[in-house]
Amino acid sequence: MNHSLPLSMSFPPKGKMDAIGGIKMLEANGFDAIDFTLNTFHELYGDNWREEVTRVREALDASGIVAIAAHLPFGGPKKVDPELLHRQVVDGIEMAGILGVKRAVLHPLGDREAENTAESRKYWFEKNLEYYRTYLPLSEKAGIKLVTENMRDPSHLAGKHRYASNAEELIELADTLGLEVCWDFGHAHGAGLDHYTELCKLGHRLTMLHVNDNSAVNDDHVPPYFGTADWESAIRGLREIGYRGHFNFELKFRRLPLD
Repeated sequence: MNHSLPLSMSFPPKGKMDAIGGIKMLEANGFDAIDFTLNTFHELYGDNWREEVTRVREALDASGIVAIAAHLPFGGPKKVDPELLHRQVVDGIEMAGILGVKRAVLHPLGDREAENTAESRKYWFEKNLEYYRTYLPLSEKAGIKLVTENMRDPSHLAGKHRYASNAEELIELADTLGLEVCWDFGHAHGAGLDHYTELCKLGHRLTMLHVNDNSAVNDDHVPPYFGTADWESAIRGLREIGYRGHFNFELKFRRLPLD
């Protein structure tokens, strides 16, 4: 490793290059590791994904880049067929196993239009217990630690609340299920949260980062200081809790030139 906190980036970016191209680019530009965005793998490789993912693993083994983590498929803002998403998550866990990944983020379930009430939070907490318990046996068999992530909550000021957008709810899930936590700085900024306060609450549970910035209006996924997030608060929080995981940039390359 070149850096005290392994420096990584989420790849492959949709429409720019495949995973092998991402490995070559990161190695050529001084990165230590890669965080695989498995959401794109079905689209890139289709039904032949097992053979292609094995090729990616071979390219990885021949490089100086470490497969440090992965992001399992998720629905996003568009409605996705639950059965299709389930198959993609199951495939994603197998992909992560082939790639040798030890940690994989799985987005918690939620609804940004849900009412900000104790009853709603209890409902989504129980839905997430069921959801994560579906995949924990598969991930354990593959030797992968499941990681939950804070979600963007742009409607919190309108009396709505997206479950798992703050540290308290992530802790509730993580401690009940034995999960680790990933902190997405862009999501937190969009939810109007103070990074320092939230990171101090998470403490030892935090093992992954999605480093990105935004305008607090759109989830832009641009580099730090290209948006309006408070990075002094963020770094102070990481230092306070003694964070020793990897430092992973999660950027939207359709908004950025590769240079």
